[in-house]
Amino acid sequence: MEIIDIAKGLPHRYPFVMVDRITEALYMKRSKGYKNISFNEQWAVGHFPDEPIYPGVLMIETMAQVGGFIFYNEESRATHKFYLSAVNQIKFMHPVVPGDTLAVEAELVETFHIFHQIKCTAAVGDKMVASGLLTLSYSE
Repeated sequence: MEIIDIAKGLPHRYPFVMVDRITEALYMKRSKGYKNISFNEQWAVGHFPDEPIYPGVLMIETMAQVGGFIFYNEESRATHKFYLSAVNQIKFMHPVVPGDTLAVEAELVETFHIFHQIKCTAAVGDKMVASGLLTLSYSE
């Protein structure tokens, strides 16, 4: 999916779209996507001025947005609006900097009522930079 299709399946808008490409969206199973980290983004000015590092909270949001495409139904070309409900066991192993491409993979682990726990990993090249569990809730 290119950015035009992503915008149709994601309720977020500039400056809070944290996904540049979705390469896999298997309904209620898994999703994969990419975020190109740019020096031109607002966070780079102050986090940190002489050594910009992609903030962990934005990395979590990137994982949640890519993970939200688990709920994308290709047949209807629609997704449910989802909300980040819990962040668990998130680990940041290496910094992510402008020029990096963050590759995110998400897999549905468990469903309970309206809550869906997903396992997420984020990598730059062959290097794992973050991983953990997110819980998303969604409505139709």
